[in-house]
Amino acid sequence: MQTIISAKKTDTGVEVVWHENKKEMHDFFSDEEFNQMRIHVDDLIEHPTKYRIDLQEHKIYTSAKGGGSF
Repeated sequence: MQTIISAKKTDTGVEVVWHENKKEMHDFFSDEEFNQMRIHVDDLIEHPTKYRIDLQEHKIYTSAKGGGSF
């Protein structure tokens, strides 16, 4: 899992950004995917480092403690 460094709301979902091998990587999640994951988009945008992206499952998770690490 990779720590999300930023997120930006679009008309149809949210684009998330993280670093992988010193490269900036991007992925997109639809509004429906956020509803299924029960992620609060506003919190993700305000506090992106509280969240991690699982690339294999194409899901976003929050820290159990609500901080920047698991």
